Amino acid sequence: MKPIYDAIIEYIKGNPARFHMPSHFGTGDADTLLYASARFDITELDFSDNLQNPTGIIKKSETLAALDYKAARCLFFTSGTTTALLTAISAACAHGDKIIIERASHKSVYAAARLFGLQPHYAATAFANGVPQPATAADIEGAIKACPDASAVVITSPNYFGLTADTGIAGVCKKHGVRLIVDSAHGAHFPYSSLLPAGFTGVADLTVVSLHKTLSVYSGGAALLCNDKGLLDKIISLRADLHTTSPSYLILASMDYALDDMRQNGERAYKDLQAKINSLKAALKNISFLDTDDFTRLVAEVGRNGLDKLKAAGVVPEAVCGDYAVFITSPKNAHSLADIEGALSGVTPELGNIKYPAYPAPVGGEVGEEYELLPLSEAIGRTAFREAGVYPPGIPVVARGEVITPAVAEILSGGDTFGFVNNKICVTIKDNKH
Repeated sequence: MKPIYDAIIEYIKGNPARFHMPSHFGTGDADTLLYASARFDITELDFSDNLQNPTGIIKKSETLAALDYKAARCLFFTSGTTTALLTAISAACAHGDKIIIERASHKSVYAAARLFGLQPHYAATAFANGVPQPATAADIEGAIKACPDASAVVITSPNYFGLTADTGIAGVCKKHGVRLIVDSAHGAHFPYSSLLPAGFTGVADLTVVSLHKTLSVYSGGAALLCNDKGLLDKIISLRADLHTTSPSYLILASMDYALDDMRQNGERAYKDLQAKINSLKAALKNISFLDTDDFTRLVAEVGRNGLDKLKAAGVVPEAVCGDYAVFITSPKNAHSLADIEGALSGVTPELGNIKYPAYPAPVGGEVGEEYELLPLSEAIGRTAFREAGVYPPGIPVVARGEVITPAVAEILSGGDTFGFVNNKICVTIKDNKH
């Protein structure tokens, strides 16, 4: 079933004269492919429901998705997982609360803590050659014991590199009476094959998934899965406040359609994909692949010469991290695996030519209530007012309240950064110099 998609199709069949938003009116410029899907891009009409308070086709599609993810309730977002995370964290915590954050969390988790006036306490994250290792139940147990009055724990699973955390963390949090929020942005596909990890959507209090990252969904499609019914009214209210009041029906329709496609075909499609990936790995004997928990996330150690070969062949990975190339694969691009094989066939990687991103041990500073913007070279020794880091994978190298050391500055000087304002970094004014 795909209630949103089917309802829009019926509307299109009527060939209506559109005098409603958006003002491309379903056609745009007929001479370009840019508007090929414009007819699906509608607004809140008498049949199309309202994401602010869904009771019709959106609610039906969300209900179907909740069953897929084994969650009590599912809420759709068209403004990305960041909005879903902001909603989840704001619902679970009050201003001034303490929150335990896995140190390798995405920048949006840090932004939520900063914006909502929360006090972050970190669960340490290990790194191996620049790759963050997932949290264990023991890691989180220790973090909770160190901060027993925390309102919530936030972890990432799977991470950018296809590594998953121990689902026993849910039991640890329940034992201590602390809510668990899971950033599962890269795990939206997990429910649709027995070959994939189980994930947290059925056991965590709140889990966010980014459908556009691993399913055939337009950018911005995300969902918040809720198992804490006591938070449900608050979450619905917060979504209405934080989400745009003009949700993209093009994104909603793609979410609805892609989820139904996975219900019908996911098990077979992922089985076929796994066979092709295994064949690819067998053919590329000179290439080492990271042992990921999610087989669809290929992390290949290709070196600089391998990256050059990929670029020359027109093969575009999701990201480059040190000597690794990260590829997002799915049944929708399985046919292109042959292009990876063609580009890397016979390549012996030249490793060690690319510096892995380093995540130096944080140095505590004194946080002020006001900030100033400084060039990075002048900010060394000052305390960061907001998080800053590099892409990929979006993990802050320095967070609010941490000192910008020479090691941090060296990493941030390499480009592809976030957290800067007009090429300047935010530092607190009330500050201890180091």
